[in-house]
Amino acid sequence: MTHLVAGVAMMQPFAGIDVTQSVVGVGFAVLAALAFAAQSLTVRLGTRTRSITEVVAVMFGVNLLVLLPVAGASAYPDYGLTGTAVAAFAVAGVLGSLLARACYFVGIERLGASRAEPLRALVPLFALAAALLVLDERVTPVLLLGVALLLAGGVVVTLDSRTVPGTESGRQLLIALSFPVAAALFLGIDPIFTKIGFADGTPALVAVTVRVAAAAAGFGLYLLWRAVREGTAPSIGVNRWLVGASVANTVYLLSYYEALARTPVTVVTPILSTSTLFVIGGAALFLRKDERVTRRLVAGGLLVVLGVVFVVRG
Repeated sequence: MTHLVAGVAMMQPFAGIDVTQSVVGVGFAVLAALAFAAQSLTVRLGTRTRSITEVVAVMFGVNLLVLLPVAGASAYPDYGLTGTAVAAFAVAGVLGSLLARACYFVGIERLGASRAEPLRALVPLFALAAALLVLDERVTPVLLLGVALLLAGGVVVTLDSRTVPGTESGRQLLIALSFPVAAALFLGIDPIFTKIGFADGTPALVAVTVRVAAAAAGFGLYLLWRAVREGTAPSIGVNRWLVGASVANTVYLLSYYEALARTPVTVVTPILSTSTLFVIGGAALFLRKDERVTRRLVAGGLLVVLGVVFVVRG
C-alpha cells in the first residue's frame, strides 16, 4: 500500500541512510507540505481575476523552466529512460499533473482552498482501492481504521460546505465537491503507472520532469483544440498570485522528491498530509474575505490527516 500512496516506493532502498540524511529528508518533507499549502492559497487568490486555464498554463511554464535544466544537469549523462518508462511517466503525468491539477484548482475556485484541500487529501482512499484491485494488497485493521477516518473527514467537510453562506447549494454544490474528489481519484491511480516507470531505474528528478513535460504537452493540445473550436488563440494573462503559485508548486515538486530520496515513504507521506492543516490555517489567516473557516472544517481536516497516517502505516 505504501508505494501506491506515495507513488515512488519503488525507488532505491532506504537501508543504510544515516540519521543526518533522514533529518534532512524530514526537513524537505515539511518544506514540501508548506509549499503545497502556499500553492493552494495563492491559486485561490489568483483565481479572483484569472481563469483556471491561465493558472495551469503559467504553472506548467514555471515547472519546465526549472525542472528541465535541473534534471538535465543532475542526471547527465545517463537519464535512465526507456520506452516503457517514458510511456508510464507520461500516463502518470496526464493523470496526476494535468487532470488532477486542473480538477483541484477548479475545486479551489468553487469551494475555496480550505474545503477543496481536505477532499483532495483523500488520495490514500483511492490508492488503497487501486492496491486491492490491481495488486491484491492485504487489508489490516489499521488500514480499515484509516479508511474510516478518511471517509469521516470527507463527510465532515462536505457537511460543512453545505452550511457556509455564499457557497453553492444542491446539485451545484455536489458538482463543486466532485472536482477535488476527482483530483484525489486521479492521484490515487497515478502511482500504478509511476511504479512501472521506476522499475527501469529512472532517476526521480528525470521522472518528474518527464511527467510534467507530458502533462504540459497534453495541456498544449487542449489549448490547440480550444483555439480551433473557438477560432481564436486563448489569451494567457499573468499576475503575481499565479507566479507565486507556480513557484510554490515547483518548490513542492523538488522538495517532495528530495525528501523521498533521503527518508522512507512511510515518514514522508504523513508529513506531507499536514498540508491540509496548513491550508486551513492559512485560509483562516489570509483569506478571511474569501473563506469562512469553522471548527467543523478544522475537525474534518484533522480526521483526514489522521486517516492518512493510519492508511500509510497499515
